[in-house]
Amino acid sequence: MTHYEKQIYHRISRFVPENSVHLAFALWKESPFRFVIAKARNSKLGDFRKKPGEDWAIITVNENLNPYSFLLTYVHEVAHHRTYEKHKGRVSPHGKEWKNTFIDLMLPFQTAEIFPEDVLKALNRYMQNPKAASLSDIQLAKALKGYDPANPDEISLLELRQGQQFTLENRIFEKHETRRTRVRCKEVRSGKFYLVHKMAMIIPE
Repeated sequence: MTHYEKQIYHRISRFVPENSVHLAFALWKESPFRFVIAKARNSKLGDFRKKPGEDWAIITVNENLNPYSFLLTYVHEVAHHRTYEKHKGRVSPHGKEWKNTFIDLMLPFQTAEIFPEDVLKALNRYMQNPKAASLSDIQLAKALKGYDPANPDEISLLELRQGQQFTLENRIFEKHETRRTRVRCKEVRSGKFYLVHKMAMIIPE
């Protein structure tokens, strides 16, 4: 193993479940990419980018995810990488080509040795027809959230009643109508509206 491969292996091993490290590293080694651990972002858990003229694609995953969420996000983005390599951007980002690739890549990870029983049950159901965002599946999102570090002051936005105010990223918002996966929220200070994922963890006022 080269020095750079050891770096990537160590980087992966810090964030994914212990029994998944070798499988996760194998995905990288089969088709390498720049792997970046990103700071927490509310807008996304991870992303895939391929810039013109660059030899390697870039995959980022948020550093604040629990090991099971991190692994799922990592494989989700690797599936984008593999789909891009094969189709060169000629297919829909979350179309059938990506979906089939994601299903194939996730299958070896879907074991009780890697995921807890409650997460595995929700994950197996979700992977029958995976969507663009794993958190759009409420049962899977709840199961994954159960393994986040505990903060007794936080609840999910879904649990808050409409019209109630809450704090998110040191800003105060008011909850308005709920859409399919997101909630329309007004920032109290500016009066501007934002869409916040219904499973976002917030602090009620």
